[in-house]
Amino acid sequence: MGSRGQTLAWISLPVLLLGMTCPSHSSLVKVNKGLKVKRGQAAYLQEGDLQFHIPHQKDTCKVEVVLNEPITQRVGKVIPQVFDCHYLADEVKYVHNGCPLLKEDTVKLRLYRFTETETYMEVFSLHVDIMEPECSIIKLGPKSLEVPEFYSLSDPVDGNVVSFRYERRSSLECSVHLSSHDTHLPAHGQLVTGEPDKATKRGDEPESFIHLRQQLDNKERAMCKSEDCLKGLKLVKFTKIPCDDFLMMGLRYQHIDPPSPDVDYIAIKVDLKDTRSGSIYQSEQAWIPVRIVGAMPNQPPKPLFMSMFILEVDQFILTPLSTATIDAEDEETLKQLLVFNITKPPVDGFITHLSDHTRPISSFTWLDLNDMLIGYQPPNSSHTQRRNYEVEFEVYDFFFEKSPSMTVHMSVRNADTNAPRVSWNMGLSLLEGQSRPIKWEQFQIVDNDNLNAVRIITVDGLQHGRLTVRGGKGFMFTVNDIKAGVVRYHHDDSDSTKDFIIFRITDSHHQTRHKFPIKILPKDDTPPFLITNMLLEVSEGQTALLRGSTLQASDMDSSDDFILFNITRPPQAGEIMKIPGPGLTGYPVSHFLQKDLSQSMVYYRHLGNEVFDDSFEVVLSDFNDPPNLSESQVVMVHIEPVPDQPPKEVPGSSRCLVIKETEVVHITRQHLHFVDQESPDSELTYTVTTPPFYTGSHSSPDAGRLFLVDSIPKFTKDSNAPVLRLFTQHAVNFMKVAYMPPIMDIGPYPQYVQLVLSVTNHLGKTVTGICFNITVMPVDNQQPQVEKLYHSYLMSYMWIRGYMGKSVDTFCFRFLPTLLTVDEGGESWLGPEHLLLSDVDSMEEALQVELQREPQHGALQLGGLLLKPGRSFTVQDLKSLKVRSDILLHLFLFIS
Repeated sequence: MGSRGQTLAWISLPVLLLGMTCPSHSSLVKVNKGLKVKRGQAAYLQEGDLQFHIPHQKDTCKVEVVLNEPITQRVGKVIPQVFDCHYLADEVKYVHNGCPLLKEDTVKLRLYRFTETETYMEVFSLHVDIMEPECSIIKLGPKSLEVPEFYSLSDPVDGNVVSFRYERRSSLECSVHLSSHDTHLPAHGQLVTGEPDKATKRGDEPESFIHLRQQLDNKERAMCKSEDCLKGLKLVKFTKIPCDDFLMMGLRYQHIDPPSPDVDYIAIKVDLKDTRSGSIYQSEQAWIPVRIVGAMPNQPPKPLFMSMFILEVDQFILTPLSTATIDAEDEETLKQLLVFNITKPPVDGFITHLSDHTRPISSFTWLDLNDMLIGYQPPNSSHTQRRNYEVEFEVYDFFFEKSPSMTVHMSVRNADTNAPRVSWNMGLSLLEGQSRPIKWEQFQIVDNDNLNAVRIITVDGLQHGRLTVRGGKGFMFTVNDIKAGVVRYHHDDSDSTKDFIIFRITDSHHQTRHKFPIKILPKDDTPPFLITNMLLEVSEGQTALLRGSTLQASDMDSSDDFILFNITRPPQAGEIMKIPGPGLTGYPVSHFLQKDLSQSMVYYRHLGNEVFDDSFEVVLSDFNDPPNLSESQVVMVHIEPVPDQPPKEVPGSSRCLVIKETEVVHITRQHLHFVDQESPDSELTYTVTTPPFYTGSHSSPDAGRLFLVDSIPKFTKDSNAPVLRLFTQHAVNFMKVAYMPPIMDIGPYPQYVQLVLSVTNHLGKTVTGICFNITVMPVDNQQPQVEKLYHSYLMSYMWIRGYMGKSVDTFCFRFLPTLLTVDEGGESWLGPEHLLLSDVDSMEEALQVELQREPQHGALQLGGLLLKPGRSFTVQDLKSLKVRSDILLHLFLFIS
């Protein structure tokens, strides 16, 4: 980077070249203290930092930030681009981009002083000192990112690499922005997520082979332009993400572009957004360093000696430079990012950018050089001999390393032609709505044989103004008219910043066309206007924030932050208050700034009376002297009455439910429906004050549960479903609430369950003791059971069939001789004490026992009749002693 003294040298040059009428012995700049800014943050120009020798009441004065000088504003920028010399506090700011490489920066400014008849201009620089912040949102470390070798990956970016320190409150939203397009960072890598596929070991190959294959895989990923060949990785495509998610997403740096410097960077911007107003509360930027092991430190650019470093120029003719004249290269920086700085300008003439060829420049990019947008304007003086000038350059790479000095020789040859030519063209600069003469110092024409015969004819342009000659319509004029100052351009006072005139210049034998540029500086002559004026809603007796999205204005000519809202008719049922911050006392105001709206400081407070529609009127103004005033604007306020009644039940709501014990069922508005005139369904909250319980005697404490439908993967009975205690009417409306019966079987009889609810609106009005009844119906889905067996020696096969035909597997039981004794040739009764049968979800009278096979040495009788295979008897038959055995037997029961 050149010294500050070298920078000031080229800044003083344009004032001499432009031929302005500003006295050369005194500067219009009175005080220029420069600016101090903390790295990654913003700093505002205060009143004492920059002052001018221009009375506020006398002349209009504007300051313009010069944008086409890449050697300036290298690590930050000034906002806005054009501002008034008598700027307000917190109006003009320099925003640093977080770069850690430079400790100072320079901003090139162009000062305009507009009188009624003249425009004075002066170019000067504002020096910016970059300080290390004592307190910042972004904290780097303690761990740093490192890439172990070319093409490889860093560790993930987590809380050990970078952390965010700010006041955690509900109204602040923290987000991280990545913008590689604007910052060109990372310069030699890309950002990815995911885990790369690991190279697998093949057989007994050595570890070095695995490492070599891993290197080849990394190189293949680096050359990959899509996710198809990234092998487990994904390119980062987001530009904004919440801060906490950014640290958890596994962001990695992948090196892709050797040779590269040993340090690359990831540029991030952190915004703290006020969710109430939608405005940015605080911003900060930082560059996260990434060390690349094995790489060399950044090397300076080098001149390309294939260029000639000589430019042949015709007298008076603006001649473009090209890469054939001067060129440089840098192994670590793309050519289009190289910046050429003019350390020694030509003694006569100047280097300019063709986008505005009337202004000298002191720097340019390689891209503009390659596009032939950089030219040399030779001096407007005529000589008979060839003249030679030297211009010295140095080239800066992306990380601000500079090359050795390079010299280009400008050779201006005299032209032998009788055609008229433009020898000097500085254009016009004027304030919006003004008029200015086209003077000889700004527009000069030469002709070898007969200058008096030259005629200048307007053929195009004049899109925002008109041309006059001696007060009449200006279609054609002479060189003498220019010298006399009678050719005048009049701007039409529109909101435009540029105009031009295309002249055809002829001496009757030869002709040429030439463009004359006109620059218009904006004038603050337009009042602010509302772009958003939405109805403000506030609850009765409450205070509501006037959000920036509710009331928003704009100004074409000045900063929107300083639009003043003057309350010309206050509200009748409330007052406008300003509350500077949380926990601070508010106070009524008669005016407020747009900046106050964006910082969530302006509130409407309802006084509590029974007026439910209110309004107030405002007139918008800017800080011009005198201020520009808008028409009166009405802001409407609607007051929501405080509800006097608690929520009410909708007629027809059953508050009861019938459900099978094996099912789950939604609770809908037909079952449970309350409304409140002042509260939406999403703010009507039910509370389960008494969980489900059996209204009759039951051995199990589990009477089922309410649950949220989204809490289980499948809409079936699930013992893991969390019990629901709170839900809204909105959730009921959209079938998000359901009831699940007891997990265990309820038995053969219906069970009656009840739960008790309360419902509350958003203001706390509550209805309690809401009983909800549920009838759980049994389902016969359990198999019958044989509870006790007695042994004997003879066997028979039987089926026990339950209700609805449910059955159990074949079961063998034996009668013990001590319990069932039959004499040889005798008989004995079979009772319920010998065959105990049960079914948890069937009644006893529904159970049947079917004989499958007769005894081998006896017989069974039912009611005196022989019991044959396929015939059955019931538990009641056993109890009434209708089943008799003729001999000691074994029974095999097939229970199904």
